[in-house]
Amino acid sequence: MMVPVQVVGIGQCACDLIGALAVYPQVDQKSELQHLNIEGGGPVASALVALRRLDISCAIRGRIGGDDFGDRIRAGLVTEGVDCNGLYVDRNGSSQVAFIVVDDAGRRTIFCHRGNSRPLQADDIDPEQIAAARILHLDGQQSDAALAAARIARDHGVVTVLDGGTLRDQTWPLLPLIDHLVVSEAFARQYAGAGTPEQQLAQLLETGAQAAVITAGPAGCWGQEPGCAVQHQPAFSLPVVDTTGCGDAFHGGYIYGLLQGWGLVERMRFAAAVAALKTRDFGGRRALPALAEVEAFLSTQAQ
Repeated sequence: MMVPVQVVGIGQCACDLIGALAVYPQVDQKSELQHLNIEGGGPVASALVALRRLDISCAIRGRIGGDDFGDRIRAGLVTEGVDCNGLYVDRNGSSQVAFIVVDDAGRRTIFCHRGNSRPLQADDIDPEQIAAARILHLDGQQSDAALAAARIARDHGVVTVLDGGTLRDQTWPLLPLIDHLVVSEAFARQYAGAGTPEQQLAQLLETGAQAAVITAGPAGCWGQEPGCAVQHQPAFSLPVVDTTGCGDAFHGGYIYGLLQGWGLVERMRFAAAVAALKTRDFGGRRALPALAEVEAFLSTQAQ
């Protein structure tokens, strides 16, 4: 018997190898890593881990390869309590892997190999699981399955959230089915051109979304709901160890706010706090906070 979860995520899963060094080397130079961490990654997968730390039930649907990296990806999600019954294995395929180099300033350089596991298909989706969830979280990958799931969600009143990192051809059919567009600066520029956040948000909302948010790293984020004023949430100031996975953490925090019925301003503030706290340690997941940590942090910050 299927156990309903609050959030279902569909998207890419990766294994991240994260190395720290003082200064990124020039070509043909060698630099010794000060630290090496191996953990799971991927926008939707890490957002679900952020939600599990906040005590939200989650399930993921995706595909990994039948390799050691795939084993690590699954183990990391299972350890966090994410339902992985829909995380399928392509025994003849390879998993997505990223090597991330972080310097002493917290800046990162990412090298990514997407692997060759078969993408999810529409018939890999469990319609009952989607219909029973409160939120469907997508990253625009696994496009056939994501589109099928978004249509099911729309038919059953399930709220949809898109983590828009890059605007791809397969993203366009999804956009009319997304309730909350939470996208990067790069996505906003690709979609709406090099305007102001206010101009970009106005165009993003023309998709029919209930809210649009543009994340901009140290500049914070801008968000808007139809017919309302644009809101800006500054980034919280903390000593930064690593910014890897900040966007994923933000999405987890934003979805948590949706589940609580909060307004846009409160959702953005909470999400910004989750993202800021994530920067305390290397990798996209190690420093993801528990709810009590977020609440304690926000209690020290000016409104």
